[in-house]
Amino acid sequence: MALIEFRPGPDAARYLLAGDGKPVAFPFNMRWLLPSLCGTNVRAWWMVWGASWPLLAGSLVWWARGLGASWAVAVATAVLVVALPGVLQPRSTWPVGVDLPAMAVSALSAACFVHDLPAVGIVFAVLAVTIKEQTPVWIALWAWSPLPLVVLPLAGLAYLVRRPVVDAVTATPLLKRVHDHPVRSAFEHRAQAGGWRNFWLMAAPWSVGLAALLDPTPQLLVALAVGYGALLVATDTVRVYQPPAAPVVAFVACGVIPERWLPLALLPAVLWWRPPVTG
Repeated sequence: MALIEFRPGPDAARYLLAGDGKPVAFPFNMRWLLPSLCGTNVRAWWMVWGASWPLLAGSLVWWARGLGASWAVAVATAVLVVALPGVLQPRSTWPVGVDLPAMAVSALSAACFVHDLPAVGIVFAVLAVTIKEQTPVWIALWAWSPLPLVVLPLAGLAYLVRRPVVDAVTATPLLKRVHDHPVRSAFEHRAQAGGWRNFWLMAAPWSVGLAALLDPTPQLLVALAVGYGALLVATDTVRVYQPPAAPVVAFVACGVIPERWLPLALLPAVLWWRPPVTG
């Protein structure tokens, strides 16, 4: 009933399959925690999705404060991140998705690291990697520390324990081609969408976050490289490049804007002055 009533996109459909105890394709097989906890209970998925927003925002404020930001910059950083279309994700992923919960737990982990609580940070990093396998890299970027990467082998262990299978959703012709040829499919999709120089798709979704380019710190450049580098194997765009880099972009951008102008500067992001691209 959940599949029919909520009409999920292909990603959500695979998480529901996993929640029903069925094997799924790579990399969905490695994202086992939420399907195991929520199963096919869409109400449970809604609870996780709803709780992820305040957890993400609060963790980002704590994280930014740990990096030396004022309260105004810390709050603005959180507001900008939660307003980004790539964080909101397409409606086809609501509420059955892992990116938002993964970001929330990763932000909490990164905050622990910057507040000199590495043991606690590792605990949350372990939790995050069971939600999405890429999260140790995100946490390392946000905490600007290699320590979170020690939990990466857990993703490999999950792969070995929960072997991938071409599930019924992935077996459809289009998704099977993406599954079998991720790089080729990614470049074909970029070409159809106007290529890497499509400003409205590749840059404009950052909104005021583009101000971060005024202070291109090494951390910012690496975060952007990781975010946009993921597009080499993904057909989606904004929802792929924004989550890994969003906190760093927002933090740097809000740091270069005079504090008295932050509320006005955030209006384009919060109000979405043009239809947001979330795919």
